Amino acid sequence: QVEGTGRKGRITKQDIQVFVKQALADVKSVGNQAAGSGIPAMPEIDFSRFGLVEIKPLSRVKKKSGVYLHRAWLNVPIVTHHDDADITELEIFRKSLLEEAAKKDVKLTLVSFLLKACAAAIRKHPIFNSSLNSDKENLVIKHYLNIGVAVDTPDGLVVPVIRDVEQKGLIELAKELGEVSTRARTNKLK
Repeated sequence: QVEGTGRKGRITKQDIQVFVKQALADVKSVGNQAAGSGIPAMPEIDFSRFGLVEIKPLSRVKKKSGVYLHRAWLNVPIVTHHDDADITELEIFRKSLLEEAAKKDVKLTLVSFLLKACAAAIRKHPIFNSSLNSDKENLVIKHYLNIGVAVDTPDGLVVPVIRDVEQKGLIELAKELGEVSTRARTNKLK
């Protein structure tokens, strides 16, 4: 990749230095842009060549979430894990709390229990609640625990955040989850 300027096209020390300087400048300029910007953009495709198409503008929610989803896809490891668990006793316990929850007009689902289980696991393994600093030299370990929960809305999935999960009880989490889900479905999230 280095063009030689020496006799008979030979590569000189100066050629190497110029090449390295240019390569470092290119990397630095990419580093100052959004992460993942070194990936070539998709080429423009005329889909109408293959049949009838319709152009439909994205909703405000889809425009905003698309940016975050793209950034996460490029920067966060995507992992899926499946496991089986016997939740017989958990379901008995949940049902024993339903009357108390109903008195507070709260729907107590398994999601509240999953939030508490995630909070306990993350407290035991705090590295999961950390991020690599932008300088890629330091780890930012967060001493707060906020968990995003996917909510299906007419505009697609949105992920409102439940803050300070470890400090809240099951019924309090269920109430907040219900409220934030309703706001998400009615497009009233803050």
